[in-house]
Amino acid sequence: MVQPPPVRLNTVVEQLSNGRYFIYDSDGGQRDFAPDSPAWFAWLDGHTSFHFTSKQGHFSARQEKKQRGAGYWYAYRRAYHHRYKRYLGTTETLTVAKLEQTARALHEEALGAIPDKEVLNTSASQQVPEELTLGPLTFRWHEEVLRIKTPTESHYLNKTQAAGLLGYLYDQRRTILKKSR
Repeated sequence: MVQPPPVRLNTVVEQLSNGRYFIYDSDGGQRDFAPDSPAWFAWLDGHTSFHFTSKQGHFSARQEKKQRGAGYWYAYRRAYHHRYKRYLGTTETLTVAKLEQTARALHEEALGAIPDKEVLNTSASQQVPEELTLGPLTFRWHEEVLRIKTPTESHYLNKTQAAGLLGYLYDQRRTILKKSR
């Protein structure tokens, strides 16, 4: 017997570009909600799973029943043939800040799992310099942090911030190249 393909969760909690959140489920459609409000916790109490998406990342949340006590929520994310799992807590402690923090942590963990052969513009034989100097700027990785040194100050970015900067530069590459001509 042929198994049907896995179905994505049809209950979604998502952050819009303006920072507001909405819930979508097949029962109630799309509706806005106030984070960490009594309505939010009441909605959570009536569900056992949902998919969370924000600017920080995404994951599937599932409530698992244990022998002792109420159910506990866990976050799951699959990337590069690996499943990542994080404990979220009980329903009454499941704040939007906790969801954001977990999305960010799972996103960073998944980024770290990208195989070298999957990363664009890399090759095994290519030496990577310890630092890169472009005009007055110096870029250097040190203990999972990117240091950007200017003539007057230094800035430090974690992996997520560095990935965001690289994504922005990549998206703006045509504009940047046009202006440099």
